[in-house]
Amino acid sequence: MSTDELLVVSPEKVAVRAGLKLPLTEEQRETVAEAISDAFGDVAAYLGKPPLPVTLVQRGARGDGRGGWQLAYDPVIEVLSAVAETGVDGELTGLYTITYRAGLDPVENPVYGRALGRYVRAAAAAHPMVRRAVQTDAPDTRLIKQANVEGQGVTFEDAGGGAAGSGAAGAPPSLDSLKRWRRRGVNQQPGIAPHPLEITWRWPWP
Repeated sequence: MSTDELLVVSPEKVAVRAGLKLPLTEEQRETVAEAISDAFGDVAAYLGKPPLPVTLVQRGARGDGRGGWQLAYDPVIEVLSAVAETGVDGELTGLYTITYRAGLDPVENPVYGRALGRYVRAAAAAHPMVRRAVQTDAPDTRLIKQANVEGQGVTFEDAGGGAAGSGAAGAPPSLDSLKRWRRRGVNQQPGIAPHPLEITWRWPWP
Protein backbone atom coordinates (compact mmCIF):
# COMPACT_ATOMS: atom_id res chain seq x y z
CA MET A 1 0.00 0.00 0.00
CA SER A 2 1.42 3.38 -0.99
CA THR A 3 1.61 6.44 1.25
CA ASP A 4 -1.04 8.20 -0.86
CA GLU A 5 -3.43 5.25 -0.57
CA LEU A 6 -2.91 5.06 3.17
CA LEU A 7 -3.15 8.75 4.00
CA VAL A 8 -5.83 9.68 1.46
CA VAL A 9 -5.21 13.42 1.83
CA SER A 10 -5.83 14.54 -1.72
CA PRO A 11 -7.67 17.85 -2.10
CA GLU A 12 -10.70 15.97 -3.45
CA LYS A 13 -10.94 13.65 -0.43
CA VAL A 14 -10.63 16.56 2.00
CA ALA A 15 -13.10 18.61 -0.04
CA VAL A 16 -15.74 15.88 0.13
CA ARG A 17 -15.26 15.64 3.89
CA ALA A 18 -15.59 19.41 4.21
CA GLY A 19 -18.71 19.56 2.07
CA LEU A 20 -17.33 21.19 -1.08
CA LYS A 21 -18.88 20.24 -4.38
CA LEU A 22 -16.76 18.42 -6.95
CA PRO A 23 -15.09 19.08 -9.29
CA LEU A 24 -13.04 21.69 -7.48
CA THR A 25 -12.16 24.96 -9.10
CA GLU A 26 -8.47 25.83 -9.33
CA GLU A 27 -8.89 28.32 -6.49
CA GLN A 28 -10.66 25.77 -4.28
CA ARG A 29 -7.97 23.17 -4.96
CA GLU A 30 -5.24 25.62 -3.96
CA THR A 31 -7.16 26.49 -0.79
CA VAL A 32 -7.58 22.86 0.23
CA ALA A 33 -3.94 22.03 -0.65
CA GLU A 34 -2.77 24.89 1.58
CA ALA A 35 -4.95 23.60 4.42
CA ILE A 36 -3.41 20.12 4.01
CA SER A 37 0.08 21.64 4.07
CA ASP A 38 -0.78 23.60 7.24
CA ALA A 39 -2.03 20.40 8.90
CA PHE A 40 1.19 18.54 8.06
CA GLY A 41 3.21 21.51 9.33
CA ASP A 42 1.35 21.44 12.63
CA VAL A 43 2.07 17.72 12.97
CA ALA A 44 5.80 18.25 12.24
CA ALA A 45 6.04 20.97 14.88
CA TYR A 46 4.19 18.85 17.43
CA LEU A 47 6.17 15.66 16.84
CA GLY A 48 9.55 17.40 16.61
CA LYS A 49 10.43 15.14 13.69
CA PRO A 50 9.34 14.72 10.06
CA PRO A 51 5.86 13.13 9.97
CA LEU A 52 6.67 11.61 6.56
CA PRO A 53 9.97 10.45 5.05
CA VAL A 54 11.92 13.47 3.81
CA THR A 55 15.38 14.13 2.41
CA LEU A 56 17.63 16.25 4.61
CA VAL A 57 21.08 17.75 4.17
CA GLN A 58 23.12 18.23 7.35
CA ARG A 59 26.48 19.94 7.38
CA GLY A 60 29.09 19.60 10.09
CA ALA A 61 28.08 16.04 11.02
CA ARG A 62 30.32 13.79 13.06
CA GLY A 63 30.58 10.05 13.35
CA ASP A 64 28.86 8.49 16.36
CA GLY A 65 31.79 6.21 17.16
CA ARG A 66 29.81 3.12 16.18
CA GLY A 67 30.05 3.35 12.42
CA GLY A 68 27.11 5.72 12.11
CA TRP A 69 26.46 9.44 12.21
CA GLN A 70 25.23 11.96 14.74
CA LEU A 71 22.19 13.25 12.87
CA ALA A 72 19.57 15.76 13.89
CA TYR A 73 16.38 13.96 12.94
CA ASP A 74 15.09 10.47 13.47
CA PRO A 75 14.22 7.83 12.67
CA VAL A 76 16.91 7.64 9.99
CA ILE A 77 15.80 5.59 7.00
CA GLU A 78 18.98 5.66 4.95
CA VAL A 79 22.15 7.69 4.42
CA LEU A 80 22.36 8.73 0.78
CA SER A 81 25.80 10.31 0.75
CA ALA A 82 28.60 11.46 3.05
CA VAL A 83 31.02 14.12 1.76
CA ALA A 84 34.12 15.09 3.75
CA GLU A 85 34.34 18.82 4.48
CA THR A 86 37.46 20.94 4.13
CA GLY A 87 38.45 24.18 5.84
CA VAL A 88 39.58 27.44 4.26
CA ASP A 89 43.08 25.98 4.08
CA GLY A 90 41.82 23.03 2.06
CA GLU A 91 42.55 20.57 4.85
CA LEU A 92 40.00 18.00 5.99
CA THR A 93 38.09 19.13 9.08
CA GLY A 94 36.88 15.71 10.21
CA LEU A 95 33.30 16.83 9.62
CA TYR A 96 30.95 15.66 6.89
CA THR A 97 27.97 16.86 4.89
CA ILE A 98 25.41 14.10 5.11
CA THR A 99 22.42 13.70 2.83
CA TYR A 100 19.91 11.30 4.33
CA ARG A 101 16.29 10.30 4.48
CA ALA A 102 14.53 10.38 7.82
CA GLY A 103 11.05 10.56 9.24
CA LEU A 104 8.17 8.42 10.37
CA ASP A 105 6.89 6.03 7.72
CA PRO A 106 3.11 5.52 7.69
CA VAL A 107 3.45 2.67 5.19
CA GLU A 108 5.75 0.69 7.47
CA ASN A 109 3.64 1.57 10.52
CA PRO A 110 -0.07 1.39 9.53
CA VAL A 111 -1.23 2.28 13.06
CA TYR A 112 0.64 5.57 12.82
CA GLY A 113 -0.48 6.00 9.22
CA ARG A 114 -4.14 5.74 10.13
CA ALA A 115 -3.76 8.16 13.04
CA LEU A 116 -1.84 10.65 10.91
CA GLY A 117 -4.26 10.39 8.00
CA ARG A 118 -7.26 10.85 10.28
CA TYR A 119 -5.80 13.98 11.85
CA VAL A 120 -4.61 15.59 8.60
CA ARG A 121 -7.86 14.94 6.73
CA ALA A 122 -10.02 16.27 9.55
CA ALA A 123 -7.78 19.24 10.38
CA ALA A 124 -7.62 20.29 6.72
CA ALA A 125 -11.39 19.97 6.31
CA ALA A 126 -11.94 22.08 9.44
CA HIS A 127 -9.41 24.75 8.40
CA PRO A 128 -11.00 28.24 8.44
CA MET A 129 -10.11 28.83 4.78
CA VAL A 130 -11.81 25.61 3.73
CA ARG A 131 -14.86 26.28 5.85
CA ARG A 132 -15.24 29.72 4.28
CA ALA A 133 -14.91 28.12 0.85
CA VAL A 134 -17.75 25.75 1.75
CA GLN A 135 -19.92 28.69 2.80
CA THR A 136 -19.14 30.49 -0.47
CA ASP A 137 -19.86 27.35 -2.50
CA ALA A 138 -23.21 26.79 -0.79
CA PRO A 139 -24.45 30.10 0.71
CA ASP A 140 -27.52 28.46 2.26
CA THR A 141 -25.43 25.94 4.16
CA ARG A 142 -25.38 26.52 7.89
CA LEU A 143 -22.17 25.16 9.37
CA ILE A 144 -22.51 23.71 12.85
CA LYS A 145 -20.17 25.44 15.25
CA GLN A 146 -20.91 23.61 18.47
CA ALA A 147 -23.20 20.90 19.84
CA ASN A 148 -23.59 20.11 23.52
CA VAL A 149 -22.78 16.72 24.99
CA GLU A 150 -26.36 15.48 24.95
CA GLY A 151 -26.91 16.70 21.39
CA GLN A 152 -29.91 18.72 22.49
CA GLY A 153 -28.58 22.12 21.49
CA VAL A 154 -26.76 23.29 18.36
CA THR A 155 -24.99 26.58 17.62
CA PHE A 156 -24.46 27.57 13.99
CA GLU A 157 -21.55 29.59 12.61
CA ASP A 158 -22.02 32.97 11.02
CA ALA A 159 -21.71 33.11 7.25
CA GLY A 160 -18.05 34.03 7.56
CA GLY A 161 -17.20 30.65 9.00
CA GLY A 162 -14.47 30.16 11.56
CA ALA A 163 -12.19 27.68 13.21
CA ALA A 164 -13.81 24.65 14.74
CA GLY A 165 -13.95 25.09 18.48
CA SER A 166 -14.01 22.59 21.27
CA GLY A 167 -17.04 20.38 20.88
CA ALA A 168 -17.64 21.36 17.26
CA ALA A 169 -19.44 18.77 15.16
CA GLY A 170 -16.85 16.94 13.06
CA ALA A 171 -14.01 18.72 14.86
CA PRO A 172 -10.58 17.30 14.04
CA PRO A 173 -8.92 15.00 16.56
CA SER A 174 -6.40 16.63 18.88
CA LEU A 175 -2.71 16.55 18.07
CA ASP A 176 -2.46 14.56 21.29
CA SER A 177 -3.79 11.62 19.29
CA LEU A 178 -0.25 11.44 17.85
CA LYS A 179 1.61 11.84 21.14
CA ARG A 180 2.96 8.28 21.22
CA TRP A 181 5.15 9.18 18.23
CA ARG A 182 6.32 12.52 19.62
CA ARG A 183 10.04 13.12 20.19
CA ARG A 184 10.84 12.33 23.81
CA GLY A 185 12.22 15.27 25.74
CA VAL A 186 12.35 18.92 24.76
CA ASN A 187 16.08 19.23 24.14
CA GLN A 188 18.36 17.08 22.04
CA GLN A 189 21.53 15.64 23.48
CA PRO A 190 24.30 18.28 23.29
CA GLY A 191 26.59 17.89 20.30
CA ILE A 192 24.24 15.62 18.37
CA ALA A 193 22.85 18.20 15.94
CA PRO A 194 24.20 21.40 14.39
CA HIS A 195 22.35 24.70 14.58
CA PRO A 196 18.93 24.35 12.87
CA LEU A 197 19.97 26.88 10.23
CA GLU A 198 22.50 24.34 9.02
CA ILE A 199 19.74 21.95 7.97
CA THR A 200 18.00 22.10 4.59
CA TRP A 201 14.46 20.69 4.46
CA ARG A 202 12.73 19.44 1.33
CA TRP A 203 9.12 18.69 2.27
CA PRO A 204 7.18 16.11 0.23
CA TRP A 205 3.71 17.60 0.79
CA PRO A 206 2.15 20.57 -0.99
